[in-house]
Amino acid sequence: MPTSAGLHLRTSQDLITPYAAIRAGFVQMAIEKNRKATPFVAQARSLKARAMNARNPGELLALKDIQPAMLAAAGLSDKAITHLQDEDRLAALLGLIENFLEPAGSNFVEELVFRFLLTRGDTLGGSMRNIAGALAQAS
Repeated sequence: MPTSAGLHLRTSQDLITPYAAIRAGFVQMAIEKNRKATPFVAQARSLKARAMNARNPGELLALKDIQPAMLAAAGLSDKAITHLQDEDRLAALLGLIENFLEPAGSNFVEELVFRFLLTRGDTLGGSMRNIAGALAQAS
């Protein structure tokens, strides 16, 4: 650690992060990750509640308010969605329904929600890497 004599490294030990700082950083990141995950969990609950109105996966297409969440469940990031045309988005939704929701049978809503959370988890992971980098740089 820097000494009162200045910010110069004196030995290789000065480069080693103390265990207490490592532990505190991991705990801080875990708390922040859970805080940032909260809206995604709320969105998943809302998606589940709305999707349960459908009797089968095909009926999900009529629920326009859940289409952004369905696109996420199809594996599309928010950025990817902005670069696609309506017919491309529909193709992604049909692929999700035909390849994953229909084979899930009566568990299609659960399958939809799990796939939504996987994509949102990837989004969360990316933002957490950015936060970790910023926190490390500030230390």
